[in-house]
Amino acid sequence: MCGRFTLHSPKDFIGTRFGVDLSGFGELAPRYNIAPTQQVLAVRVRDGTREARRMRWGLIPHWAKPEARLPLMINARCETLAARPAYRDAFRSHRCLIPADGFYEWRANDGRKMPKTPYFLRLADGEPFAFAGLWAHWRGDAEPITSCAIVTAPANSALAPIHDRMPLILPREHEAAWLDPEQRDPDALQDLLAPVGPEQIAARVVSALVNSVDHDGPKLIEPAPDPAPSLFS
Repeated sequence: MCGRFTLHSPKDFIGTRFGVDLSGFGELAPRYNIAPTQQVLAVRVRDGTREARRMRWGLIPHWAKPEARLPLMINARCETLAARPAYRDAFRSHRCLIPADGFYEWRANDGRKMPKTPYFLRLADGEPFAFAGLWAHWRGDAEPITSCAIVTAPANSALAPIHDRMPLILPREHEAAWLDPEQRDPDALQDLLAPVGPEQIAARVVSALVNSVDHDGPKLIEPAPDPAPSLFS
């Protein structure tokens, strides 16, 4: 799964990397603890052009009734995108990239009475990347909401000791095809959803400060001692 991530790369670099004009986008401050229900940066294609948009992290399907109490759908399993009502419309025609430069996962410490251990994970080369995302536009009685979810996949061997699932980082060569609104073939889209190789992922234990959404800043991604090294050495 993915419950927190970072985007602290410079604004101009993000715009160049993802092919979007961010000059009129306002401030894009470095963020080290992005959490569900917050606004996140997403990239989609509208009228043949890539555009950047702020979206609420936690997808609300377009058909949801205003009074409906839906679960917080921050993640969408890649195995069921074409089948689940909450995701199948977006999978067919409302796909996006969610730029990031790292994310967090928590390792359970073998059932012992010890807090879970947070890890910061990024690409080994340190470059920003794109999560495969889905978006929806919901029109309720109040202000309309554009929202998104991050697609997840079974963990590769780099993440498996930490968590059984991982956010789906799209290989760069698959990003344009994922965004292409003309591509609606579920089988062809599923072919794009292969997690990056374990050799491309770097992981390190970080401070438990990240457990609270009140904390932010580069200190969250600094290496920290592993509280249970003997269990996982």
